[in-house]
Amino acid sequence: MYVTVRLLSGFNKPLTYKVPDGWDTSSLAGAIVHVPLRNKLVPAIVMDLQKSVSATYAIRQLNAREQFPADATYITFIEKVSQFYFLDPLHFYQRIKNFLRPKKRKTLVAQQAHAAAPPPKHVQLTDAQQKIVDALVPAIHTPAYTPALIHGVTASGKTEVYKKLIVENFNAGKTSILMHPEVTLSLQFSRILRAGLPHEIPIFSFHSATKESEKKSLWRALIAKKPCLILGVHLPVLLPIPNLGLIVIDEEHETGFLEKKHPKLNSKEMAIWRASLVGIPIILGSATPSLSSLAN
Repeated sequence: MYVTVRLLSGFNKPLTYKVPDGWDTSSLAGAIVHVPLRNKLVPAIVMDLQKSVSATYAIRQLNAREQFPADATYITFIEKVSQFYFLDPLHFYQRIKNFLRPKKRKTLVAQQAHAAAPPPKHVQLTDAQQKIVDALVPAIHTPAYTPALIHGVTASGKTEVYKKLIVENFNAGKTSILMHPEVTLSLQFSRILRAGLPHEIPIFSFHSATKESEKKSLWRALIAKKPCLILGVHLPVLLPIPNLGLIVIDEEHETGFLEKKHPKLNSKEMAIWRASLVGIPIILGSATPSLSSLAN
C-alpha cells in the first residue's frame, strides 16, 4: 500500500511513500505522519491511498504516525471550510502545525504549589435564566444541532447561563468551546470562569496570548479525549475535538470574529457550521444581537 502526502511545511508538490507492513490503513486518510525527506523527518498529511504505483526510483517508507485527536467529523469540516473560502485544506493543518512537530524532550522542573482556590459560590438562577437552561440541556444529553440566541441586556446574567450549560456538558463527558471577539475579553473570562466553575473542569485558553505550555497541555487533553473548556477567539473552532458537545459565542454581534488578514475567516460562521456538522447545540449571546442572528 502507498500514500500520497502533502508536507505541512507548505511544499506544493505531493509526494509518494510506502506504508510499512502491519500498519492499519483503515483510518490513514487525513492522518498526520512523519516522512523521511533527505536526512530528516518532517510532518505531512495523508491525502489518499493507492494499492500500487509506478516509479523509476526507490520509494521510501513512512516513519511514524503522529498522535492526533480522533475527531470523526474533523476532515469533513475542514473540507467544507476550505471549499467555502477557496483555500487549500493544508492551510488549516498548518495553523496547528506547532502541535504536530516532533519536539526535543525537556527536563521537567517541579513548580511551586499554589494555595487551593476557594470553592465556587453557588448561584441561584432566576426564573428566566433557568428557563433557558432547561430548554437547552436536553440537546446536550441527547445531542442535536440546536442554534439558540440569548438576548439579554448587560449584567442580566448571560454568563451564569453559560456556566450552567458548561457544567452540564462537562458532566456528560464532553468538551465546550467559549469564544469571544477579542483576546482581552477571553483573558477576562478565563479569570471569571476559573473562580466560578467547579475546579475539576480543566480550562484552557487557545489564542495569541496563550503560553506554549498551555497549548501543549490542551493538545494532550484532546488526544486523551478528556472533557474540558476551551476559551479563545478564532483558533478553538479549528481544533480537532473528539468529544465536542457545546459551543458558546459571547458578544456575537461583534465584528472581531472576522479575521482582519487574508483569508478573513469568520469564526462565528465556522462555529455554526461545526455545530451543525457535529449535531450539537450552539449558543449565541448578546445585549445587542446582530440583525442576521435575530432574523435567523
